[in-house]
Amino acid sequence: MLQIRGGRELHADVCSVIADFRSAIRYLGGILIVLNSVGCDALQKKHENPVLMDVPRRVSRLKDKDDVQVAEAPKGGVTPAGATNEPGKFKIDPWADWEDDTAIYNSKVAATVNGAPILNGDVLDRYSAYLIGMREKIRKDKGTPDDYTKIREMFVQRDLQGHIQRRLLVESMRTSLKPDQIKAMNAHLDGLFEREVEKLKRELKVSTRTELELELNKKGTTLQNVKDGFTTERMAMEFVAMKMDKAEHIDRLDLLDYYQKHLDDYAIAAKVDWEQIQVSFGDKASKEKAREKLTLALKELRSGAPFGSVASKYSDGPTAKEGGVWEGMEAGSLVDQKLEKLLFQMPVGEMSGIYEGPSALQVVRIRARHDAGRTAFGDVQDDIRKKLEDEQNKKRPDKLFKKLMSEAVIETKYDMQNEEEGEKP
Repeated sequence: MLQIRGGRELHADVCSVIADFRSAIRYLGGILIVLNSVGCDALQKKHENPVLMDVPRRVSRLKDKDDVQVAEAPKGGVTPAGATNEPGKFKIDPWADWEDDTAIYNSKVAATVNGAPILNGDVLDRYSAYLIGMREKIRKDKGTPDDYTKIREMFVQRDLQGHIQRRLLVESMRTSLKPDQIKAMNAHLDGLFEREVEKLKRELKVSTRTELELELNKKGTTLQNVKDGFTTERMAMEFVAMKMDKAEHIDRLDLLDYYQKHLDDYAIAAKVDWEQIQVSFGDKASKEKAREKLTLALKELRSGAPFGSVASKYSDGPTAKEGGVWEGMEAGSLVDQKLEKLLFQMPVGEMSGIYEGPSALQVVRIRARHDAGRTAFGDVQDDIRKKLEDEQNKKRPDKLFKKLMSEAVIETKYDMQNEEEGEKP
């Protein structure tokens, strides 16, 4: 057992529930790569050839004893024809003598925090259903029990740090409370868990506690296991809220300082609102027809017809159904840079003549223009305050964790590497 004493900062966020495992690990093409990278070879014996086990005695010697025909293991790792799993004969299935060791494995201690144990089962409970399915897939795809063990070890290695952190908080809370306070806390947590039970019933589509227990059993867990995990999580959150330092005061100068350092975040690009009547063309003949059509549109506009109704009648542009209106278009949005330059230079309210582009003729009018600028400080100071408060809330537990870890005794055989700094404790 590796003993770790204090001095190591944990950066995991205890205020969030462990994220669900993102996707199932594919076997063969991907799973063996994952398994080989876990680094758990020292945890269990690994056979040089997991399919070809111990070589049986030579046939000539066995015949003298019981006259049993036994296939001799060939050189090069080729499985002989007729090989079986019967006693005394050559084995081709490494699972033949394997018994489900889940209960034993889960009861083993993964770590202790100030003497309080964390079992493998505490870490793996949420993955029970997944592990059962993975085990069957490994067997089906001719994998070995060692492969399955590595999967379990990988999950424990990955998630143990979060469990250590929560257990440290919970044990610290228990030692700091009086018996009547612990009793009140347990009653409070029981009430919260009853709400969780009702939520689980809805999610699993059951109506009674017994039905809920049965559904959880199918997933490889129990209601008590769920409650234990829930209680630990909530107690850790309560302790952090009670013990960590108060948030620092944020005044207007802090807000203004943040604003000045992040001016680019509040930049506003120049924009233009405009209207368009577009008539597309292909060859020279269609261009002339497009010009005739657009000339009629211009005639109606100059006689006082609303731009939107004329655009709906003549235009084949992308916003024709909306009356040809373009709102809030930023510089750099159009492929036709010549047209875009025109839109940002024309006076507001002015209508162009017929503009010829690469594949269409157009008439445009400027509705409004918004110069480049920056969102005013007064409009964003509330958002800045919330952002600074959120950043503080993420950092505030650090000091508390440092103190607790400096006083803690943590024992584990697993490598608790600091993921953020890449350093081992």
